[in-house]
Amino acid sequence: MSGASLNGVPEEPARRFVTVESDRFDADRDRVILSAYRAIGPERANEWAVGLSRVLSALPEFPGPLSHARDEEASAFYGREVRRLLYYGPTRRRSGTAVRLLFSIIPPDPTEPPETAESVLFLLRLLHGAQVLQPGDSPEQ
Repeated sequence: MSGASLNGVPEEPARRFVTVESDRFDADRDRVILSAYRAIGPERANEWAVGLSRVLSALPEFPGPLSHARDEEASAFYGREVRRLLYYGPTRRRSGTAVRLLFSIIPPDPTEPPETAESVLFLLRLLHGAQVLQPGDSPEQ
């Protein structure tokens, strides 16, 4: 019974996402992985980096407000809603290297037909867990 829910109301088409990385995010990822290599060694850092890649590739499956908390500091800083994902490494132990992935969801163009409309999952920053945003930080830098 595709296209209809149990109560007979048509279901909305599944939301599709295109992932876009800011230049700053790309630089952050390189810096964080290099830091992990220095801190935990090449083998464990490789595992950590592969785990991060898996998390990033899975993020478009369910990036919305019910799955990831709003980051109040970053939302105020960027002047738009920013969500946060905490990544602790492949073991998910809270004692390891933690990073904050900051991202925004940009809704699709309302003029596009719903079956082809795509939201943008904009990856803003990848910060060490304790790192704070500084004046002048911009995802485009």
